[in-house]
Amino acid sequence: MDKALWVVRDRITSHAAIDDLMADATTRGIHDVVVQVRGRADAYYGPPAGGVTAGGGGRHGEPRAEGLTDTRIDPLDHAVRAGAAVGVRVHAWCNVFFVWSSADGALPRARDHLVHRHPEWLLRPGGARHLDPAGGSDFEGVYVDPRNAAAREHTLAVFSEIVSRYRVEGLHYDYLRYPQATYAASPDDHAAVSALVAEGAKRLRAARPGLVISAAVFPDPDVARERVLQRWPEWAAAGWIDLLCPMAYRHDTTEVARLLGKARAAAPATRMWGGLMGYPGERTLVRDQARAARDAGCEGAILFAYDPARRDLLDAFAAA
Repeated sequence: MDKALWVVRDRITSHAAIDDLMADATTRGIHDVVVQVRGRADAYYGPPAGGVTAGGGGRHGEPRAEGLTDTRIDPLDHAVRAGAAVGVRVHAWCNVFFVWSSADGALPRARDHLVHRHPEWLLRPGGARHLDPAGGSDFEGVYVDPRNAAAREHTLAVFSEIVSRYRVEGLHYDYLRYPQATYAASPDDHAAVSALVAEGAKRLRAARPGLVISAAVFPDPDVARERVLQRWPEWAAAGWIDLLCPMAYRHDTTEVARLLGKARAAAPATRMWGGLMGYPGERTLVRDQARAARDAGCEGAILFAYDPARRDLLDAFAAA
């Protein structure tokens, strides 16, 4: 059974942190890490200030992330190189339509961020200026409108550049959906989300043959379709996605098993890693849920999220 880790962007801001990640993974027999490199339409990759690395530059106008204060590092380049040295495959995790958030409601400091450069791309439900960066009860922050063809083109150009410049194992989509169906103009707007997936399959595979295209999805396909216009069983059937990661984040293992079983039935021919939440201190739970993912027919399990302060959870997850 495959084991993988989701690695949030704040865990890859130094060479030492990335080296620790690779050591933690490889010593536990975990050979895939899904590393967040586009969190809020920003870059945890690309050349450090004042220099060019093997990762190159360009970035189609995506600014270097505010949280990346070390000017000497290209996190994705270092992760790929460090992973190759110890046999850990790196997947580039990219948020798709979700492009900004801030707990205090601030907008990006970088003036070349797309929130500033292309306000016409932003989702504006009910005539609002844009979704609140602080988020709300049913949305996380600012989204681009999936119906905007220019926004989709920009997004795929960013992703294509990443996979062409870096020797990543895969490109991992997240927030490949509306914040809620109520923010769409019509239930038929699911077609705009699927249009990006279809075009991405062509362009990303052309940019890096053999690339694994994966997606984090709502685990219940009915809820995904109705609540956020995410029709991932159709993407799987069309062959646009190679690997599905249903996010079965529940404390109840019986419910995790039910959700992953339903997901497996909805995409019986597509590789699947059951997405599990690493609840602090719950070593037995993470072990049991990894076994539930296996019993539901998943080829693997992926844990949210890597935390070097909770290596006990990594041990339990790896040993399941």
